Amino acid sequence: MIFVWLMALTTLFADNPLPRRTIELPGNVKIEFAYIAPGNFVMGSPNDEANRDVDEGPEHPVTITHGYYLGLQEVTQRQWVAVMDTNPSVFRQPAEDEDHLDRPVDSVSWQESQRFIQRLNALALGRFRLPTEAEWEYAARAGTTRPYAFDGDVHQFAWANSRSMARTHLVGRKPSNAWGLHDMHGNVWEWCSDWYAPYTAGSVKDPIGPMSGKEKVFRGGSWYDFPDALRSANRHRHTPDKGFTSIGFRLVMEPTIGEEKLAILPGGITMRFIRLPAGDFAMGSQQSEAGRAPDEGPVHRVTISKPMFMGIHEVTQTQWSAVMGQNPSVFTEHENNPVEMVSWRDTQDFLSRLNALNLEGTFRLPTEAEWEYAARAGSTTRFGFGDDPEYGALLQHGWFYSRAEGRSHIVGLKKPNAWGLFDMHGNVWEWCSDWFAPYADDQAVTDPQGPALGTHRVIRGGSWFNEPEALRSANRHRHDPDSRQTNLGLRLIWVLP
Repeated sequence: MIFVWLMALTTLFADNPLPRRTIELPGNVKIEFAYIAPGNFVMGSPNDEANRDVDEGPEHPVTITHGYYLGLQEVTQRQWVAVMDTNPSVFRQPAEDEDHLDRPVDSVSWQESQRFIQRLNALALGRFRLPTEAEWEYAARAGTTRPYAFDGDVHQFAWANSRSMARTHLVGRKPSNAWGLHDMHGNVWEWCSDWYAPYTAGSVKDPIGPMSGKEKVFRGGSWYDFPDALRSANRHRHTPDKGFTSIGFRLVMEPTIGEEKLAILPGGITMRFIRLPAGDFAMGSQQSEAGRAPDEGPVHRVTISKPMFMGIHEVTQTQWSAVMGQNPSVFTEHENNPVEMVSWRDTQDFLSRLNALNLEGTFRLPTEAEWEYAARAGSTTRFGFGDDPEYGALLQHGWFYSRAEGRSHIVGLKKPNAWGLFDMHGNVWEWCSDWFAPYADDQAVTDPQGPALGTHRVIRGGSWFNEPEALRSANRHRHDPDSRQTNLGLRLIWVLP
C-alpha cells in the first residue's frame, strides 16, 4: 500500500503541491520540508551541454527507490544557532530589509555539518542527514532535463557572481523550482553525503558514492560563482575539514512510520525509540531461500498483538557507559559505535540498572519474534529491502565481513529499513530474550516468548564478522548466555504505559 501511494504521488507532481512537514527547533525556530517521491532520472550532463565539465559524465540512469523529505531552503544562520548556539558565518553584517540570520549559514565544513546533524537528531524531532549526490540532483532537476531547472535569465532565478553583491542573501527570495525548493541553484554550495568519485556507466539504484575518499561532494553553485557552475549537473568537491563562505548545506528528513520517543539517561545521554505497529507476519524462511539454514523452518504465522517502541539504533558505547559506568568494548574508536563484548547476562544487568533509574515504563530485550517482525518491516524477502542476490544493496544497508574493515562501525551510517530502524542487518549481532529452540510446527502463534528453559540464548541480525547470508531477516543463531564477543551487542524495547 505504501509503495502504491508513493508511485501515485509521483504522477501528481505537475498538478498538486508536495506534502510538507515542519519541525520546530528550540526558540520556536522552524524548518520546512517537502516530500520528494521515488522516481527515475538521468544523472549527469550530455556531451554537448554548454560549459560542461568532464566529470559530469557519462550520463547514467538513476532510480531513487525511496521517498524522502528535503529542506525547502538551505539551512539558515537562525536554524544553526538554534541547534549549536554559535554562528560560524562570515556574512552576518546587516543589510537593507534583511535579517542576516535568515541568510544561509556559511563557512561550515562537511564535518561541522555532521556535528549539527548529530545534535539535531538528539532532539528527537526526526531523523536527519545530508542528501546523497543523486538525491540532490534528482531534487534540483525536479523532473527537468535542461542545464537548469528553469528557463530564462539565470539571475532571475539564482544568486550568482556579478549580481550577488559578493555575499549570500536571504533564503527563498528567488523563485522555487517545480517541486517547491528554493536556491537549489546559487546562494551557497550545498554539502552532500558522498565521497567524490568519477561516474561509471550503467544504471544504478540509490547510489551513495564510494565507501571512502579524500573529498566530499558539494552541489548547486553559489553567490561567488558564474552561472555555469550553477547547472544541475555541475559537481565540485573539497576536503571535509574545510569551510568556505560559499558553502552551506540542506537537510534530508527521513520518513518514519510512527511516533518517536526519547529516553534521557544519566549525563543527558539520549536513546531514540520508534513506535512500531501491531501486526502479523510469516516467520522463518522458505526452503527455496538462498543461504537458508534448516532451523529457519517451518515458516509459521506470528501475530504481534501490541504496538511497541523499539530502539532506532543498537545500544551504543556511550549509552552503555552512562548506565554502567564503564565500557567493555574492544572497538572504542568512536563513542557511538555499538557496545560489544557484552554477554546476555551482562544485558540483564544493564537492563536492571536502566530500569532502576525510574524512567517512564520499563526496558527489555526484544523477543525473537519481535526482532524478526521489526527487521522485516513488512517485507517477505531475504532482507528488509529485497532479495538482493548479488548483495549490491546490502552495501547500503549493513556492515558485513568483506566490507567492514574488520570492526564494528558508528550506528546509523547505513540506510534504515522501511520502519526507520538502522543496522538490523549487520554491525553487531543482537541478543534476544528467548532461549533457543527449533520452531515447533507451522501453526499460527501470538506473541511467542520461546521455551521456558534452555542452554543458549538467541542472537539475530548478523555482524561485521559474518558473510552476507548470516544477515538475512530469517537467519537464527545462538550463544551461551555468558559468552562475550566483539560482534555481540543489543537493541532495546521500551514498554510504555
